[in-house]
Amino acid sequence: MSNRKSTNLTRRNFMKSVSAAVCGTTLASNGHSVLGSSTKKKPGQKFNINVYDRKYDHHRPQGCTTIAIEYADWPGNEFGLWLPEGINVNGRNVWGNWKESGEHQDFILDSRGRLTCKYSKEKFELTSTVTPDEKNSCLWCRHTFRNTSDKPLSELVTQTCFHLVNAPQFISIRGERIWACLDGKWTTTDKVPRHESPDPRRIGFLKEGVRSERTIIKITSFPSATMAETATHPLFIAENFGATASVGVASRNFRSLFNNNDPILRCIHSEPFPIEKLMPGASESLDSVILFAKGDHKVLLGQFEKLKSKYW
Repeated sequence: MSNRKSTNLTRRNFMKSVSAAVCGTTLASNGHSVLGSSTKKKPGQKFNINVYDRKYDHHRPQGCTTIAIEYADWPGNEFGLWLPEGINVNGRNVWGNWKESGEHQDFILDSRGRLTCKYSKEKFELTSTVTPDEKNSCLWCRHTFRNTSDKPLSELVTQTCFHLVNAPQFISIRGERIWACLDGKWTTTDKVPRHESPDPRRIGFLKEGVRSERTIIKITSFPSATMAETATHPLFIAENFGATASVGVASRNFRSLFNNNDPILRCIHSEPFPIEKLMPGASESLDSVILFAKGDHKVLLGQFEKLKSKYW
């Protein structure tokens, strides 16, 4: 991704509210690429964030840029973030961190503690931002598309991957501590027939109402399945052993949930509906949040509902 000067994001009032609650998390040098830099953790600070180019066997053997996140009081657990993992415009993929052209991103730290990366092509520009929020124990993620062409663009969307592979206390081999609200009831993903997926480690759920069929859609190109159960809440949550801590992801206008529980990533996704149409010169954002809670999935759910009522 290209390194350009930062621009103001859309929905300024939303970010103004969030930034008022942001404090503490800083990296080595404001206004510069932060690859390989580390947060200078202060007493009472919750987040320790690093940016690396890192290889993942079988998934990203050539390497890609990862935001590595550690949370206070959970030593030995590092969470990974691909922001984004992929970009689609006009209904087709135009960038992915699994491709040679997408293996490196330049994240820039600004004076507000935000990490920002930009990608541009002849028709659009994407600004991806993560804002640590110490007060609310969360990270606010935003992908802002701007149409730089003279024609409307359609079906613009990103994929954001939050992985647990280096957070061993949050790994559940069968999905027995990965929580989702399916068909209106909170349950763990080991309760669904994962074995019917071409790869039982990889399953997804569409939001209620996206389709009417109650069938399993098997995908062979990337062995996985969309399950028959429907997702009725944007949160996808992973609990630790003993359910004394939990992490979760939620997209503001969510369309689907996805879990790749293979031993390389152990990732969870909450993905949004695409932006249907973006006119020339216009900008629009896709928002999500990553939450950290000292408690089980119910505690994290309560934390999300409070933030949602205030900011979304």
